[in-house]
Amino acid sequence: MIARLRGSYFYFLVGLIFLILIFTIGSQRRETATDEPEEAAYLKTSNSTLGFADAGDGVEDVNLADVISCGDVTLEQEVYQRGNFVVFQNYIVAEKQFRCNESITLTSPGDYRFLDNVVPLVDRWRGPISVALYAPGYDFFTTLQSIAYLRTCETALIREYVTFHLFFEHDHFPKSEKPLISIYQDTFDCRFKPPYETKGDDEMYKARNHLTYPINVARNVAKLSAQTYFVFPSDIELYPTRNFIQKFLYFVKLHPDLVRKEQNNVFVLPIFEVLRDQKVPENKTQLQEMHKKKKAILFHRNVCPSCHKVPDGDNWLIAKETDGLEVFSVGKREGHQAIWEPFFVCTQKEPLWDERLNWEGQGNKMCQVYTMCMLNYKFMVMDNAFLIHKPGIKKKKVQVLKHMDQTRKNNKILIKIQDELQQIYGANKNCRAHNVRK
Repeated sequence: MIARLRGSYFYFLVGLIFLILIFTIGSQRRETATDEPEEAAYLKTSNSTLGFADAGDGVEDVNLADVISCGDVTLEQEVYQRGNFVVFQNYIVAEKQFRCNESITLTSPGDYRFLDNVVPLVDRWRGPISVALYAPGYDFFTTLQSIAYLRTCETALIREYVTFHLFFEHDHFPKSEKPLISIYQDTFDCRFKPPYETKGDDEMYKARNHLTYPINVARNVAKLSAQTYFVFPSDIELYPTRNFIQKFLYFVKLHPDLVRKEQNNVFVLPIFEVLRDQKVPENKTQLQEMHKKKKAILFHRNVCPSCHKVPDGDNWLIAKETDGLEVFSVGKREGHQAIWEPFFVCTQKEPLWDERLNWEGQGNKMCQVYTMCMLNYKFMVMDNAFLIHKPGIKKKKVQVLKHMDQTRKNNKILIKIQDELQQIYGANKNCRAHNVRK
């Protein structure tokens, strides 16, 4: 009996020692892992074989309820005042509604001249799109007719996915005998050309009244009206790679720590432009071939190459396309990236755009990313996703020459914004609003 107890005690001690050894080794491994820089540790993980192709048949319905906490939003028509502007939010609502965690809303500013871009944009995005259109005076009615054309005569995807908001200054109210809130007619005779093709720029109310385009008001209205947790503030002339929504949501499922609210991370898509006679590349492999043949170049390479070159961009261009979506490089808006103005997926947590800046004076996106530099944001560049500007390459900065007075005005405002933000967050010599000096 005693011998049997001694044997049991011996095996118990051996087992206990074995468990202690396992626990000690595991702790050492965890301590070693935390010694790595955050970016290096992540990039090592992201180079694994995990990717969109591994997701299985249910990838298009990725459930992020266990990853992000958010409240659903119902898109309802609303009229409100925003500074000097009247905003018709959700004036024309998309037919398909989304839970906050099941898609990404692409948001864009614009006016009716650019509405032809909605057709290729919605075809490639295949998800919720929020467009805020500047429509002062009688431009309001041309805008409504243009939307009616798109919804009636173009792809049904527009009705399904695109929500339109309209806004204008109090001083430039549209004149109508009927209530503006209900004047829209959701029909169009498709035998006629779309209004945005038949109206010249010089015929616009905006042009005849010498108004500037309040692009940052439009950006903010479009972003704040999004129905989903993740938003992609973009531009109506920038076309994304296909299937981005599904791939990004699966990426989030794989790496939930990167999108926690306490993390100051956003997810960047590099931007390119192609020759006017070229088609938009369908994937990174096609883009690489076009770049080799000089049919595609970095966005604004001839205008401001530093504004859109991503960290490790040369290697991004030669890296082989893979399945899925991962982070290729991580950077901050400082050093060589000090005047970078990237386009990225984010949330409503990120700063808005300063509405004192207009489109004509340029530099209107700089204030937002300057704020993000002050807040120590990390910009994570995605590997297999990108944006292509509507075909056609800018040769020179016609806009700057045409609107030099507005450029000077915006530069003064940017200096003022920089001073204001330094008072709020403290001085940071690594951060710059733009290439402007006092």
